[in-house]
Amino acid sequence: MFLNMMQDWAGWMLMLFSFSIVLMWKRVRSDTKVVHAIWFCIFLHHAVAFLNVYVGGVLGTEGDARTFHFYGVDASSESEIGFWGNERVAYTNSLGFFYRTFSASFLLGNELSVLAFTLSCIVLVRLVSLLDLERFRIAIVLFFGLLPSSVIFRSVTLRESWQALFFLLSVYWAVRLRKRPGILIFLYMLMSAYCMALLHGGLKGFAVYSILTSIYWGTVGRKKGFVRFLFAGLLVACVLMLTQKMGWYMTVEQGLEGVNSFRQYAATIYGRTTYGIMLDTSSVLGFVKTIPLVFVYYMFAPFPWHVEKVIDIYALLESMLRFVLLFFAVFSWRRSSGEVRSYYGFLLIIFFGMELVWALGTINWGTATRHHVPGYSVLVLLGVPGLILFMRKLHFGIFGLRNDNTMRLK
Repeated sequence: MFLNMMQDWAGWMLMLFSFSIVLMWKRVRSDTKVVHAIWFCIFLHHAVAFLNVYVGGVLGTEGDARTFHFYGVDASSESEIGFWGNERVAYTNSLGFFYRTFSASFLLGNELSVLAFTLSCIVLVRLVSLLDLERFRIAIVLFFGLLPSSVIFRSVTLRESWQALFFLLSVYWAVRLRKRPGILIFLYMLMSAYCMALLHGGLKGFAVYSILTSIYWGTVGRKKGFVRFLFAGLLVACVLMLTQKMGWYMTVEQGLEGVNSFRQYAATIYGRTTYGIMLDTSSVLGFVKTIPLVFVYYMFAPFPWHVEKVIDIYALLESMLRFVLLFFAVFSWRRSSGEVRSYYGFLLIIFFGMELVWALGTINWGTATRHHVPGYSVLVLLGVPGLILFMRKLHFGIFGLRNDNTMRLK
């Protein structure tokens, strides 16, 4: 074991380096409580990465995590063709690059995911500042960093940690675009969405949706004017041309046909956690009737009557937490007004768009647990402040926050 640890020197160096990354941003390192909260979350992620490498496969990561690692090892000697066209190849070729540069270490692959989580924490703290939610910053960081399933899936060689990072980055730049429209900010947002889209086929369509939504909300939606309208039109034209150039463009019919084929194939594979809700794409009426049920099961399964094993109890508790956070997210949007309502509305639209994409391609709550990871940051950002205020009203006061019932933006 000691010899293996010596061979994993690059992973150990990255593990130590991840703690210092937090100190590279002045606005973060100046807040000692935030730094300590992020460090605590990072430590737990490192612990999972260590256990997964030296003790045994962590529950829930036995298959895909090691499969991606082995693909990365193969890619370190010879990269696969089609780097930009296949979402699996893009990720494994990226792993292969780091393996080739340093060493083909399983610990290094795990630690790269922890690195993505660490950077996500930085982006999340910056978003908290932009949305004037600093008084809830510690609770937001801890809710984001300590959800057990997220800790596991973001600490091993899975794509979820990087998907979550680039999704959060695209949201961050969209908020910046709203505050101060500019070509450079738009390019940052475009690059973040593009990197996100490279990590999963389903995220390609969502990336186009999020960019177009962000352009409208960030440029035209705030103030009407010919210049803003022209600026938004040029950006939309660029996005559409790039989409067609990269072969990402598809009609709604094509997309639904692909979703339906995948769901029918997946339904033939036995799984204990399969909830068996099918999507009817044969007609508009059938689609409208079945899509709400598909979405509800994806978001909140398992229900109490599905519980059979101990692990199902945890999945049930997580779905209950998701319901509570979503309730307070919508509640916060409803009680807000002006610019605050606009920001919350945009974040809800983006969150529901992300979750809908995963819902269309998911038929069991085991897989859904992984797919909830990328969009979880926005749910925490919107839902935790309302939850904390509610708990304060019940005189719990366990978070040590001020008795402040306002949720205003700057």
